[in-house]
Amino acid sequence: MNWKKVLRLAFISLLLLTISMAAWMQYGLIDMYGGFTERVNSQQFSPQEGPSVITNVQVLSPDGKEFLAGKNVTIADGEIMAIDTLPPREGFARVDGTGKYLIPGYTDAHVHLFKSPNDLLLYVANGVTQIRELIGEPAHLKWREQIRQGKRIGPDMYVASPRLGTFGRVEGWFMSWSQGFDNIPNPRVAEKAVKKYQRMGYDGIKIYSHLSPESYQALCATARAIDMPIMGHVPFSVGLEEIYNSGQSDIAHFEEIMNALNREFGYYRGETAQQFLTFVEERAAEVAQQLIKNGITVTSTMWGTEHLVEQKFELKSFLSKVKLEYENPGISEWSTMVPRGGLGWLPHVNRYQLPAGLTADERAGRRAHWEAYAAAEQLVAAAFIKSGVKIMTGTDANLPVRVPGFSLFDELESLQAIGMSPAQVLRSSTSIPAEWMDNKAGRIEVGRKANLVLLDDNPLQDIQNTRNINAVVMNGQFFDRALLDEILGAVKMANNTSRKEDISTYVHHRLEAARVPHMH
Repeated sequence: MNWKKVLRLAFISLLLLTISMAAWMQYGLIDMYGGFTERVNSQQFSPQEGPSVITNVQVLSPDGKEFLAGKNVTIADGEIMAIDTLPPREGFARVDGTGKYLIPGYTDAHVHLFKSPNDLLLYVANGVTQIRELIGEPAHLKWREQIRQGKRIGPDMYVASPRLGTFGRVEGWFMSWSQGFDNIPNPRVAEKAVKKYQRMGYDGIKIYSHLSPESYQALCATARAIDMPIMGHVPFSVGLEEIYNSGQSDIAHFEEIMNALNREFGYYRGETAQQFLTFVEERAAEVAQQLIKNGITVTSTMWGTEHLVEQKFELKSFLSKVKLEYENPGISEWSTMVPRGGLGWLPHVNRYQLPAGLTADERAGRRAHWEAYAAAEQLVAAAFIKSGVKIMTGTDANLPVRVPGFSLFDELESLQAIGMSPAQVLRSSTSIPAEWMDNKAGRIEVGRKANLVLLDDNPLQDIQNTRNINAVVMNGQFFDRALLDEILGAVKMANNTSRKEDISTYVHHRLEAARVPHMH
């Protein structure tokens, strides 16, 4: 027997098997991030272009506190040319704004597009004219450029780098391959990474939880030196005191502050939950003052945490509360080629739902834990609102169960429920993020970008009225209600064409619930 030939054949067979498995897994990764869902050609839609005037409309004042009645808003070349009561100019298309309310376009400051470009259409259809992508990929830079050149319909995009964390060599390779992390094992690599991402065209650096203190400090120092914003998590190995003076200019969740306080507390358990809540309440105001002093904003992402208990204990009924038909089915279904435990939404893949087989006592204990978790985050949010911390609205869109575009309205309503006035909520979704991202939108003033939303009802009376969209203006292009509905219909059709799982039960339950009159 020719052992050399046998070994050579065995080696080749093993190599081919390894390559095949890697290709299979890579296919699965693209699938589970929505990469194989049918793509809608945004060029099929024809918004009204050219100079226009929205006449006799109520305009949100630059400070966001009131509406100015009877204004004519003139738009040309993607900008606001005039806000006055003069007769509309000849040759300008007219849009009757009588009885309607004009506000700046909304911002979702924490989204994840993954491989789902149809989401860009969902944002525009929901009046979200600016997003901040917090796990950036080269494809996102391409989409951003296409939008700027008018080759794709979508919101203004701020694209942060991939997530940066510190891992061992093997783990780092796997996290990079499977989840897009960039491994930052030491300060030397940190400095190179910041400069690399600036050259590539990313707008800022995304900090993740798994980052060593040395790498974190080097990332921040390098980014400060080249004027590149740092945003993201509070690393597990870094305390709040180190964050304040680091140069990190945004913390991507209320939850990150709460988790940092939990580490300070020594990690609460069922029997110490009330003590932890007291600790959070005592510390939150002091943290707020430090954030204000150091010019650090916080992005909200509160609705998801508030509803974790529902997602864990009543997932099937909870799925009926969101517009699941608009979620990329690749993301919601997850991939059968990848082990369970990712970010799927449906019951057989949702990582947030409780495992089967828990006793009644175990279920009760876990419910108490997550209720305290949500309550602690609410305490942080309430203290920040009261103290005047600058807050940006963000949803963590595409994480379970936050449908891009639609999830922003849930977030706005959560912020109002926790203590923000409607005017404060609007500023958190318009002027504050526009200022942070250096975008010329965010306020209705002459010379600013014409990224606007025309509403049928007054959002300063109730933030729920932000849902009642009559039209959207994106870079001066006018999308009326009929066109917005056409866009939504195209995305839903593409999803249905690509869907492998039947979601009709969830959709029908939501529609039936909407038909039932509420008793007061």
